[in-house]
Amino acid sequence: MSSIDLSQYEADVAAAEAEVARIREENARLAEDYRLDPSADAHEILRRGAASLAAARDRLEAARVALKLAQTTGSAHGLLAKDGRVTGSVAVAVPPGTSSGERARIVEEALGAELTRVAREIGVVLAAPAERYTRERPGRDAEGRTILDVAGHVEGDVLMPAVTRSAKNARRG
Repeated sequence: MSSIDLSQYEADVAAAEAEVARIREENARLAEDYRLDPSADAHEILRRGAASLAAARDRLEAARVALKLAQTTGSAHGLLAKDGRVTGSVAVAVPPGTSSGERARIVEEALGAELTRVAREIGVVLAAPAERYTRERPGRDAEGRTILDVAGHVEGDVLMPAVTRSAKNARRG
């Protein structure tokens, strides 16, 4: 992969880091305002700030994973295993109006073999179907595909999904 291609991934990481720093500064000001006026409205603003920071951190982690994938595989999508964790992403074509069963089949087809291979590489087995390891990113890629972030962590000799059901539902809603 050329350095020109990597420069976009590096720029994405830098932009995500800057956004996290900006939101942290803004949240520090909001926290100070809340200490001075602990009203319900101020608390709600502080809560939204925390949610914004969490979303920005998620985007930063996704940008870092994409950069690492680009460096190691030459692609923006794939899986990485390190320190008992599996992270990565996969792009899938999910037509509008697809049922949840059909969606699960599409994800299994696109991700199942690769996830199983990575699990075997680190000496564990999967604890759940491939779809349980995914969380949908907002929007679509340039080709109109749905991007799914993939996350898992090792517990004993099993790879457990590291994506909570509530996080998945929040993204879809």
